[in-house]
Amino acid sequence: MRRHGHAGAENLLVHGDNLAALLALRANFDGKIRCAYLDPPFNTGRKFAEYTDSRTSDAWVSMMRSRLLALAPLLASDGSVFVEIDDTELARLTLLMDEVFGAKNHISTITIVRSAPTGHKAQNRGPVHVSDFLLAYAKDKKNWRYHPQVRVRCGYDSAYGTWLDNPDAPHACWTFRPLRTAACKELGHASVRDAARALGARELAHVVERFAIDHAGHVVRFAQPRYEAIARAAQRIVDRSRAEPSCVFVHEREGRPPFIVRGGNRILFLKDKVQSVDGENVIVEPITNVWDDVKFQGIAREGGVVFSRNKKPERLVARVLAMASEPGDWVIDPFLGSGTTAAVAHKMGRRWIGIESGDHCETLCEPRLLRVVRGDDETGVSASFGFEGGGGFAVAHVV
Repeated sequence: MRRHGHAGAENLLVHGDNLAALLALRANFDGKIRCAYLDPPFNTGRKFAEYTDSRTSDAWVSMMRSRLLALAPLLASDGSVFVEIDDTELARLTLLMDEVFGAKNHISTITIVRSAPTGHKAQNRGPVHVSDFLLAYAKDKKNWRYHPQVRVRCGYDSAYGTWLDNPDAPHACWTFRPLRTAACKELGHASVRDAARALGARELAHVVERFAIDHAGHVVRFAQPRYEAIARAAQRIVDRSRAEPSCVFVHEREGRPPFIVRGGNRILFLKDKVQSVDGENVIVEPITNVWDDVKFQGIAREGGVVFSRNKKPERLVARVLAMASEPGDWVIDPFLGSGTTAAVAHKMGRRWIGIESGDHCETLCEPRLLRVVRGDDETGVSASFGFEGGGGFAVAHVV
């Protein structure tokens, strides 16, 4: 076993058959893996430089079943497994995951939009294939802890169209006016009409939206609450608000944001939807089970390795690890490929195990991870997590 970087590092790169490796890991890692990410062969019938992706469906199912069964005992009681696949074997994989982990532990089936309907793909008969799927299962769904993730919203949320003049004043003194009116005045225009003449309608809309995001503590929207779904105390506040529509009423809630209403509607602040992403304040929203915001284009040399048509974006793996693990947790990828999962886990402060049987374990994975440890890899999610190098890993061989 050879080591790179810090001598005490626990991270492990395994070169060899992943089934044999998974079985060997049981001695020391049963119940310790918090998150597993698998990007297995899709069984597309194609031949790549690194491997041939062609088996009978029965052979593919047999291969995956044995590895999922070997992986399952390694998962912690609050652990989870994410397996990426396209629609070639999606149905069979879903049945396998139900068989091994239990249908009741299914978390989500996520659609990953990886390309646009252009080029030769558009010549296919039938719908153009542009997506992968990510099957997510928990070891025990009752114990699994989800860390909510957000994505940058595409476009401004026009519902946030009201300006609150004095958010630091007592609620009873709050005064409101249209966002456009306030923004134009703050930007030196006599009126919205004058601003539109000077800037044009499109540019004015852009300027107002940017102003709103930069002053999100002043920007609000009014939303009608589901009366039957809120607590009795909140219902009483809504009733009072409807009786006195010009007044602002507040219901303080222990451990939760206050419930603020005016005219029977909740007051919601734009600031609660704004975060800094890559140094810029943007509006974010919760991720759904459709991920069309993780770009696959431009990653050909991410990590300093070329792994044509098979490599996954670091941001994709980072989202999985962020939602299902915490710093210091153990992460495993039994189909390591070009080393993406290990590289991302390292940058995010997770402990990791990566297994790869191909020669590219030594020609791609090991050199890539060495660059990560030395701080020579500035690609992918390095900047997002402020990673500049450090740590280490050991390399083991399994026959």
